Amino acid sequence: MSPTSNVSTDSKNKHFYAAGSVVMVFPKSFHSNPETQDSNAFQKVQMKADNNLILQKAQSEFLFFQKKLTEAGIQIHSFSEDTSQSTPDALFPNNWFCHMPDGRVFLFPMQAINRRREVRSDIIDSIPHSEVIDMTNRTERSQFLEGTGSVILDHQNKMAYACLSPRTSIETLNEFSVLSGYRLITFKSCDQNNTPIYHTNVMMALSPKTAVINLESIQNPLEKAQVVQALKSSGRQIVDITFEQMNQFAGNILFLKNKSNKTFWVCSEKAYNAFTRENKFMLQQDGELLYAPLDTIETYGGGGARCLLAEIF
Repeated sequence: MSPTSNVSTDSKNKHFYAAGSVVMVFPKSFHSNPETQDSNAFQKVQMKADNNLILQKAQSEFLFFQKKLTEAGIQIHSFSEDTSQSTPDALFPNNWFCHMPDGRVFLFPMQAINRRREVRSDIIDSIPHSEVIDMTNRTERSQFLEGTGSVILDHQNKMAYACLSPRTSIETLNEFSVLSGYRLITFKSCDQNNTPIYHTNVMMALSPKTAVINLESIQNPLEKAQVVQALKSSGRQIVDITFEQMNQFAGNILFLKNKSNKTFWVCSEKAYNAFTRENKFMLQQDGELLYAPLDTIETYGGGGARCLLAEIF
């Protein structure tokens, strides 16, 4: 599929809008967060679970995943959770901030009270940035936007895709659109049980050439047509995943590059195994599939490989 005339010249270079480094936060108190379970159908809760065992398994998965990324040449800015704050989801830093290719940093309003404590100035101070735009005061109006969980950003065309949910408010999206200069494509997305999908990044992912998306989850035909048209007009091929694949975190993947400009689709082992042979062939036109087992984190945190990584451009 060839790009249309409205696609910027930079988008023809698949490396240009792929982040070459990420922030990762090592978990020290990870467990199933009771403050997020009502809106996250991907998060499993077991009342009699051994939280110490869950933490140990999650730490092992995290370190192995981090090692795989490092071996692939992807730069990692490593931090550890601040245990004084009681933040079981601190290993998901992409929800409270995002770094833009132009150097701006956005701070986002989080729905769960204990997740608002994840915001850390030391992390922001450690990365190069031109400006910090703080949107966290939206929590006072119960209007939320959870970073690149809530919005999937097409940087080369300055577009932001978002499914509305209890964690993604239209008012905050509109403000983000004005502040960022990105055009919004909004829609409603539900799982096979008709439950609103809590974060866009579990049903959708982008590279400069490909869109991975569960189109079946967008029930409104007009909204679906708008999304498909926007993706196709940006020159992307569509990898349409099923509900079953989505539930294995096949939509929760991230396109990255390493120090040598080699590109990767980063995902969990569960997501990798969910992709069909045809899916893998299409994705590998962009870059190598890089994966690791994240079963414990996915089960109790309700987020996968993409959620563990905050891009730094």
